[in-house]
Amino acid sequence: MAIRITGMYSGLDTESIINELASAQSYKKTKLVKAQKKLSWKQDAWKALNTKIYSFYQKLDDMRLQSSYMKKKTTVSNPNAVKVTSGENTVDGVHTMTVDKLAKRAYLTSGSLETDKGVCFTGAASIKQVAEQNHLNFAEGSINVNGALGQSVKIDITKDMTINDFVDKLKSVGLNASFDQDNQRLYISSRDTGKDANFTLTGNDAGGFQALAALGLLTAPPASDTPEYDEYKNTAEYKEYAKWADFTKTDPDSVAAKQKLIDELVAERAAAYKEANDALAKDNKTLAGANKYNEDELKKIEGYEKYADVSTTGGDYAELKKALYDKIYGEEVEVEKKDENDNPVTDKDGNPVKEKVRQNGMVQALDEKKKELAELEAKEGADRDDEAIKKAKEDIEAMEKDIETAKDCYSFVNAIATNEKLIQSNEDKIKENKDYFKVDDSDPNKVTGTDKLIGDVTKEVTTKAEAAAEVLKGTYTNGLSADKQAHKIQGSDAQITLNGVKYSSYNNTVTVNGMTITAMEETNGKEVTLSTTSDTDGIYDMIKGLFTEYNALINEMDSLYNAESSKGYDPLTSEEKDAMTDDEIEEWEKKIKDSLLRRDSTLSTVSSAMKSVMLQGVSVNGKNMYLSDFGIATLGYFGAKDNERNAYHIDGDQDDVSVRGNDDVLRSMIATDPETVMNFFVGLTNNMHDELNKKMSATTLSSALTVYNDKQLKKEYENYTDMIKKQEEKLNALMDKWYAKFSAMETALAKMESKNNAVSSMFGG
Repeated sequence: MAIRITGMYSGLDTESIINELASAQSYKKTKLVKAQKKLSWKQDAWKALNTKIYSFYQKLDDMRLQSSYMKKKTTVSNPNAVKVTSGENTVDGVHTMTVDKLAKRAYLTSGSLETDKGVCFTGAASIKQVAEQNHLNFAEGSINVNGALGQSVKIDITKDMTINDFVDKLKSVGLNASFDQDNQRLYISSRDTGKDANFTLTGNDAGGFQALAALGLLTAPPASDTPEYDEYKNTAEYKEYAKWADFTKTDPDSVAAKQKLIDELVAERAAAYKEANDALAKDNKTLAGANKYNEDELKKIEGYEKYADVSTTGGDYAELKKALYDKIYGEEVEVEKKDENDNPVTDKDGNPVKEKVRQNGMVQALDEKKKELAELEAKEGADRDDEAIKKAKEDIEAMEKDIETAKDCYSFVNAIATNEKLIQSNEDKIKENKDYFKVDDSDPNKVTGTDKLIGDVTKEVTTKAEAAAEVLKGTYTNGLSADKQAHKIQGSDAQITLNGVKYSSYNNTVTVNGMTITAMEETNGKEVTLSTTSDTDGIYDMIKGLFTEYNALINEMDSLYNAESSKGYDPLTSEEKDAMTDDEIEEWEKKIKDSLLRRDSTLSTVSSAMKSVMLQGVSVNGKNMYLSDFGIATLGYFGAKDNERNAYHIDGDQDDVSVRGNDDVLRSMIATDPETVMNFFVGLTNNMHDELNKKMSATTLSSALTVYNDKQLKKEYENYTDMIKKQEEKLNALMDKWYAKFSAMETALAKMESKNNAVSSMFGG
């Protein structure tokens, strides 16, 4: 805006005079601004009310369903032992049950790793160090985790593997595991309760068992002539070891059994290698097809040759990918790091800190061109070069188009390069797998193992059998004190007896005939009584909740519609607010906001529709019934407060002082005739839901799920914006006109004063 200096010669307060002359035009603009502000408040008022109406509409969804009125309640004689949740299908009656056993998770506590000389270890210590410090043998090997995630997983034990590494491996195969440094013990458990979540840790060879012994994860077998031995023979660990140890015997049966297992494993693994190769070959065919598609799509991009000509890299898409990325985003270079003030950043020794950045790419060139344009546009007057600005804009448009094309090319090149890498990886794996199987030329379905596979399996079976035999002898735990050995709790299922029938569950929860029973403690044979009845209180509270929300909503709608008039009150301008206190401003604006929906026709239509639904009857078994039949009614014109005459009260409601002394008809009917209650309120809420759904349907004036004309109000707001803008233009034009006239007057006075001074000087003045 130009700086205006007036009144220098006339001595007049030109600005005040012009403001007064333009006040009529300024008033028109102010009037429009106030009207728009008031409309904005009205939009906010409707949004807030619409949110509450929609919330009520959503509440109706559950109450429209018959299942919502089929609530059941089960009381338990010993709630510390059993928790019961009743479903709609739960049969009324009295049940008896016992909790025979709680579900447990499998839990393994290791022996102490602390040495006899008091040496303790951190998680960073290697298993080898632990073994050597405890005077135990160590060799690299492997163990199997059986049962974790329902499978058998191999873990390789190396000389560098730490306790933490071992714990992480266990976690990765589906177990909970931790190392308690304070107690020098490993704690391992299944993630789920139940017998199916049991797990075992077994060595595949001497090195595997030595590692388990070093970590205190082995238990010495009991003597064969003790009662504990019979129990030990039933454990999963014993069965696993015994299966392999049988092969160490020299009788013909064990030799044949060993060979049978070798043959089975060879056949199984050869087939698995063949299946894996077939899958990899199929994947490669799919990837090759995808690359053909990607190449075709790449060539459809106009000007792709400029950015993605694979011939420039000898057909190497990986190399092309890197070159194209560098072209778009710049080549990566190492530079000295600078702070926000462009000063070098140094480390604690004063050496420059280096960072990697990308330079000289298409995006950097575009940024430079945009800076150049900004500098050109910032110039004014004779320094402004419109042709250069036009040229810079054209360059930017072309550069942006080039970058977009290059990025499109990169997406296809990247996909092709990624797929080619996967294809090569698959081919390498296929080649590696072929060492372990061969296919009969005369019968493609016949797959056999190669000598290499047979040799590997034979060695594995022999090694594992020998190691298992040593476990059963107690070789790896020989000399270990009880404190150095593991303690195992087997996972088990929960067991309950309900009405004489036994049920089991892996997680302490059993669902029987609609009842969800959660066992929390064993009852040691003592019976727990479960009594199931209809949940009268639950159904009553649900219906009461409906009317609580309805009353709050209808009372607010009546208050808004019957609000006092705010005639003569308009939103305040900044100047008007300056003349008032904060309390006065708040009171003034509250007066307006409270009356925004006064006598609003849309509000009247919606509230009348809701009131009408409540007054209408619902047909139940051929008979028209009303809310009054259930002891629900309004207080009447003289009994209710202003704007609360359409609220409903439930006779006998102890929270409602106006009707708490009346007979509780609703609760009585829920207990004696629940089907009638259900049918009536399902019908009532369906009617209300349908009526509100009509009011909330989308129209040319309103959006979906909206009861008021939000689109129309938005359009009116935008019209005010346009009108205010036009009034501003008229006001500015009028003021410019008056400033021009007063400026001309000042110029004339200046010339007159100049002439007077000249005449005065001629007479020696």
